[in-house]
Amino acid sequence: MAGSRDADFMEFVRARSLALRRTAYLLCGDWSAGDDLVQESLAKVYVAWPRIAASQAVESYTRTTMLRTYLNEKRKWRREVHFEQLPEHPTDDQDTALTVTLSALLRELPTKQRAVLVLRFYQDLSVPQIAEELGIPEGTVKSQLSRGLATMRVRLDEPEPQQTNRGDSSDKEVTS
Repeated sequence: MAGSRDADFMEFVRARSLALRRTAYLLCGDWSAGDDLVQESLAKVYVAWPRIAASQAVESYTRTTMLRTYLNEKRKWRREVHFEQLPEHPTDDQDTALTVTLSALLRELPTKQRAVLVLRFYQDLSVPQIAEELGIPEGTVKSQLSRGLATMRVRLDEPEPQQTNRGDSSDKEVTS
C-alpha cells in the first residue's frame, strides 16, 4: 500500500511541479526561495497524502499548504530582501522588460497583497476561492486586490526620480 501511495504522490509531483514552482516564484520573487517553498510544502502534503488523495482535493490542499507556508515564513522574519538582479532565468522574449518590471513590482507589495494577486491573476481563482484558500473574508480579498493593483498601477506610471540639489531652497524645511 505504501508503494501505491508513493507512486500516486510522485505522479502528482511530476504533473504539477512546474506550475507549483512558477506560483512559488511569483510569491517569493526568487527561484531559489520558490524551490524551497515548493519542497517544504510538498513534504507537508506527503504526510497528509492518504487523507487528501482520498478526498480528491489534492490540488487545492497543495496550493493552500504552499500559501500558508509562505505567509507563515513571512510572518516569522518580517523583513524583505531586495535584489537588484534580473530573475535567474530571463527569456529572449520581447516582453522580458515588462515581465521583469511586473515581477519587481510584485515583490515590493505586502505579503497578503502579493498572495491575493498571484492567486487571482496567475492561478485564475475567483474571489470566493481565494478567500477560502487564505481563510480570510471575501471583502478582505477584494480590498487586497484593489490596493495591490492600485499600487502597481501607480508605480508603473511613476517617472524616474530626479536628483535635486542639496542647496535648493525647496529642500529646506519650512517652520512657522
